[in-house]
Amino acid sequence: MTHKTNRQIFALPILLGVSTCAGLGAGLIGDGVWDVGAGLLLALPLVVTGRYWVRTPITQSRPAEATRAASIAR
Repeated sequence: MTHKTNRQIFALPILLGVSTCAGLGAGLIGDGVWDVGAGLLLALPLVVTGRYWVRTPITQSRPAEATRAASIAR
């Protein structure tokens, strides 16, 4: 099992939070291009969530489990 730093763990949630706040702010500030930018920034969390929702999980077996499974198969 690999250990991750706090920066690796919280980087994506912080990025999504900042983009959401920026999108809400851009939607309040102006019209036209600002609305397009706000829509894109607010769609980013939905795109990232959808990507992780439909992605197949990566299963990694630990070396101890692989050895045990090999001995059981014999």
